[in-house]
Amino acid sequence: MEAKWLEDFLSVARTGNFSQSAAERHITQSAFSRRIKALEQWVGVALIDRSSYPTRLTSAGEKFHDVVKEVTSSLLKTRQDLRQVLNADHKLLRIAVQHSLAGGFLARWLATLPLQRDATLVRVKADNLHDCIRELEEGNVDVLICYAHAELPLGLDKERYPSFLMAEDTLVAFTNPAADGRPLHSLRPEAARQVPWLAYNAETFLGRAAALAHGKGPLPVALHAVFQSALAEALRAAAVAGLGVAWLPVSLVNDDVDRGSLVRAGDSDFDLPLQVRLYGDRLSLTGHLRTLLAGVCNIDELS
Repeated sequence: MEAKWLEDFLSVARTGNFSQSAAERHITQSAFSRRIKALEQWVGVALIDRSSYPTRLTSAGEKFHDVVKEVTSSLLKTRQDLRQVLNADHKLLRIAVQHSLAGGFLARWLATLPLQRDATLVRVKADNLHDCIRELEEGNVDVLICYAHAELPLGLDKERYPSFLMAEDTLVAFTNPAADGRPLHSLRPEAARQVPWLAYNAETFLGRAAALAHGKGPLPVALHAVFQSALAEALRAAAVAGLGVAWLPVSLVNDDVDRGSLVRAGDSDFDLPLQVRLYGDRLSLTGHLRTLLAGVCNIDELS
């Protein structure tokens, strides 16, 4: 039996929906269903009544649920206590950060914290958003810093993982300028050819955000993918090289815009506002971390 199966079970017990819980647990629905089935095989009885919608727990599932909720809560609390003892001699801030925020933005934000005064070691893990969320949920980091948008929920429990707004950004379609300064590749519906598109991997957060931004335009624009990457920095470099149009966070390309190596490919109808948010684990945001972050946010009011 794997501990993550218990978290899966608690999720589907709460949502009553395998698809929603799979998204919440950041796995495919088929993989989620297999894990629930494996848990039922381990227990030896059916825990989920699949004959109704939304799904419900069986009577055995109801009994098992009470025990699982108590056990997982106790395990998480014990793990946190043990880690705090292990790090008692170290003032440590563990951060998971989305790749595109790991450079300039993170450094500028850290500069606002009294790290040297408090002799705090900052340990950063830059990764894709999916793995960053997993690091937070598994207790391997104290805070997650990432992009957020109301129409692209992260699936984090708001009670367990409150957040605060760090900054606002905008996802904008950029391209290299032509010799006359106009966009080399323009998001014009009347264009005779498809616009070369520098695309994020579809499953990434910025990939879904870019799709949302593209769909906001007043008229459809035909895009033809010529380059794909999960990294915004890779798409930025490709756009500067003139390979096509990329939706990029403005904060990432301010210097390129100032130098004239990137210009807007379309009007503001194709823009998508983004938030940069910090998500914290209530179990970790105590003691030293609470004091450290108090200068940049009111932890008691994280929402």
